[in-house]
Amino acid sequence: MKLSKYILMTSALLLGGTAWAEDFGDFGGFGDDASDSAASKLEVSGGADTELRAYVDVDEVRADNIELDVIPSANLELKYSGNKSDVELNLKIDEYTIKNHPEDIIDEAVLRGRFGDYFTLEAGKMKVVWGKGDKLHVLDNFNADDYSDFIIPDYLDRRISTPMVRGIVSLPVANLNLEGIYTPLLPADRFATDGRWTPAQVTEMTEGLTKLAKVHLASAIANLENARLEAATASALEALGTSEANASLTTLVTQAYADGKISADPTKVAALMQTGKTQQEATVLVLAAAYKDYLEENLTAANTEYTLCLANANNLSANPDVIYPNLWTLKYGQFGARATWTLGQVDMGVSYYNGWYKQPSVNASKLNSFLTSYLADGAVDEEEKFLAYDKKQTFGLEASTVLWHFNVRGEFAYNLTDDIDGTDPWVHNNSIGWLGGFDIDLPFWNANLNVQEIGSFVFHGDECDKNALDVDYGVNGYTNNKVVCNITTSFMNDKIAPEVTVMYGIENKDLVVMPKLAFNADQNLTLTASGMYIWCGDDNSEFKSWEDNSFVSLAASYQF
Repeated sequence: MKLSKYILMTSALLLGGTAWAEDFGDFGGFGDDASDSAASKLEVSGGADTELRAYVDVDEVRADNIELDVIPSANLELKYSGNKSDVELNLKIDEYTIKNHPEDIIDEAVLRGRFGDYFTLEAGKMKVVWGKGDKLHVLDNFNADDYSDFIIPDYLDRRISTPMVRGIVSLPVANLNLEGIYTPLLPADRFATDGRWTPAQVTEMTEGLTKLAKVHLASAIANLENARLEAATASALEALGTSEANASLTTLVTQAYADGKISADPTKVAALMQTGKTQQEATVLVLAAAYKDYLEENLTAANTEYTLCLANANNLSANPDVIYPNLWTLKYGQFGARATWTLGQVDMGVSYYNGWYKQPSVNASKLNSFLTSYLADGAVDEEEKFLAYDKKQTFGLEASTVLWHFNVRGEFAYNLTDDIDGTDPWVHNNSIGWLGGFDIDLPFWNANLNVQEIGSFVFHGDECDKNALDVDYGVNGYTNNKVVCNITTSFMNDKIAPEVTVMYGIENKDLVVMPKLAFNADQNLTLTASGMYIWCGDDNSEFKSWEDNSFVSLAASYQF
């Protein structure tokens, strides 16, 4: 169903772009004549990769305790260019995508048209990058990230494309570009739900749901067992003639009568009295029969409750997506605008984004009622769900320039949410984010050094401290800063290319080191040895759940 929706949405945008092309054809917008066709061409490129990854962070390195992953993948890129228009299709093929997100086999499908000298219109399933950072951003909001393989894939490779329309006006004054984007869908960040790269938050939520489900199942079982125990007393009706059974049953019946569970039928009592029974005897017999009927009904209800609860619990385990909001509505559309220009030696820009956070917030107050409703009925309304994607607006500034030999860049974002005063624990507080950095070519070994610092600050942290379940609650405070350094070199006419990336989380005490050595056997084939080392300072580190995931890998890549 999701795949068909993606195809329909992308097709609608592409066909819409085609319609615009036809409408403007008479005005020279897309009307490719014979000479245009002669100039048109189809470009084909792509490649195949295979990675062998060994997780070596074990107490004792032995052949029988080293976990291996073999990760094959392929990609194909097609581009057809005309004089006033072109179309691009990028396909991504790997096991994870085929099994879990087949809609993303179409990584990008873009129709692009140029109207006159200044206006470009794009439509399709796209990835768009906003901001001046180098593979790190605080302003790039339209596409979500796929973290199912942590941060190992390159930035663009882990971005999730989404259907959108994009218009760009390029003016010959100060390199001024005006850009507007609308997407009717909200792509949400993806995380592994099992295996090594499952985040602690996902594990905790799964365990919490499982625990609550067990509580409800236990309650259903208890109701069933109580009903069976009470139903067993109905056998005493058969022995009503003995004083012992009569006394025991009379006690139970009297209590049930007092609790309002059963009532005496006067007509039946009168009928029994006509057979020679006293009023007391007749009343006890009528109440006893009513009690037996009540127990049988109670047993049936308890059986039904348990059966439904068990079936719905199994359904919830098989389809955890039911806990997430339905993002296939126009409510979750996104839009924004951006202007960039050059002033002297400085490239700068401003931007506005109106959309949503890509990771859900947990409303703990709804958790128990959600599970109660779902286990009883197998379905819940959208407003009953305990996960929600928070609305946000981002106001952004960006700039880059050259200072001496340094390429300097920076971004700043102010995130405005619906919880301005920070008092709603289930909605994100307002926050700011920033990025600053530089890169410089070093005078030896064809080396380049790239250093960036990215951080965030959540306002009204004192309100978050009042509730440890607050979506913004931070064990290590309300700032989060990371420093990322990358150094690359090359030797033997770029045949050998070493590279090291180091990331350190200042408040959370995380260290990630990613060395890489590439050997370019020829212009198409590259052999790579790489790895990742993860170290965490304490149990509150951000990457603590992945601390044992250090690995080494060998890979081969062929590009054409």
